[in-house]
Amino acid sequence: MTSFQTTVHEMNDCSYIIKNALSMELRVDNSKVDHIVEIMEDLGFKGKNSWASMQLSDHTVIEFWKKELIKS
Repeated sequence: MTSFQTTVHEMNDCSYIIKNALSMELRVDNSKVDHIVEIMEDLGFKGKNSWASMQLSDHTVIEFWKKELIKS
């Protein structure tokens, strides 16, 4: 098995982490920002403007929080 293959165990671990995360900061390729925001919203997260949300040369850093934790 190469390092590029993902095992079922690794996928289960990742799924558990995402389901139980309260916040997450992601570095996203600029061309994929809209797509990743959509995925994160489907997973129950909302992008939050903060000091962590910044533009890098080829990436954007986005801070996401569980929707129920963000005050409207």
